[in-house]
Amino acid sequence: MLKEFGNDLKKLRESKGISLAEISAESRINPKFLQLIENGVFDFQPEAYIRSFIKEYARALDENEHQMLNEFDKAKAGFYAKKKFQGDEEEIITLPDDKLRIKVTEPPLEEAVYSQGLRNDKPDYYKQNPVDEDTPRRFSARSVTQKILLVVLFLAIAAGIYFLVDYLNNSGDKKSDVKPKSFNEISSDYENKVAPKVDSNRIKDSLKTLAGVDSLRLMVKALKDIKIKVFVDDQPDPIDEEISAKDSLLVSAKNQFRFSANANLNVEIYLNGKYLRKPASLSGSSIKNLIINKDGIVTQ
Repeated sequence: MLKEFGNDLKKLRESKGISLAEISAESRINPKFLQLIENGVFDFQPEAYIRSFIKEYARALDENEHQMLNEFDKAKAGFYAKKKFQGDEEEIITLPDDKLRIKVTEPPLEEAVYSQGLRNDKPDYYKQNPVDEDTPRRFSARSVTQKILLVVLFLAIAAGIYFLVDYLNNSGDKKSDVKPKSFNEISSDYENKVAPKVDSNRIKDSLKTLAGVDSLRLMVKALKDIKIKVFVDDQPDPIDEEISAKDSLLVSAKNQFRFSANANLNVEIYLNGKYLRKPASLSGSSIKNLIINKDGIVTQ
């Protein structure tokens, strides 16, 4: 059946007046391979190449490539029907009894003889992308790897979303982990901080204030590094300090404080040990001239 299929391809080509050289030039397939196909020889290359050759052959003849491949499959299965072409000569053979006549068509060409080396002689058109029998197996392995990586990626994204939501839910309710210092610790820290910046008289005044001479004690806690300025009563010179994160500063006065800070959200204020809630009107990023007396924060 394959020989008949190849012979019909040859007759179809000849009926259109197209040479093997023309098909080879258009399809870039070696003429030797085209001749083997027309001779019904299809085992000189793997079937994937053979099917590609037949498709290019059909395109060169302006024929339906899918129909030609279907006929090739029928020929392999033994169900191919030989085609008739115009101009096929019939030969009448007369038997001795002159009663029975048999019509035969022109016999097919003899099978071309080719060497083992010809089977391995692949055309330049296909050498760059050879078909490997292991290709499906490698493709399957790559597919499994890609699926595993995709699952890992989805798990990582889900974990990231979970931790982000958990952080956002807990960040607002998280209490400050700043631990209040004892009176002696605050006095020592304050003396170490202001020593290089103020004179000895001011240090003495501050220590007296810490000892309880004044009735108002303002404690400032820093959640992050901040800079503050505090005017005590009617003193013209303010206490201008930089407080590190998780540190505190204690200032005393008789009547009131005038408090400023460069960060509104990163500072907590306590008056005589009681937490002072900043007014809602104080919505800016900094605090300027906040009046604090014995009754708490004075709303301006």
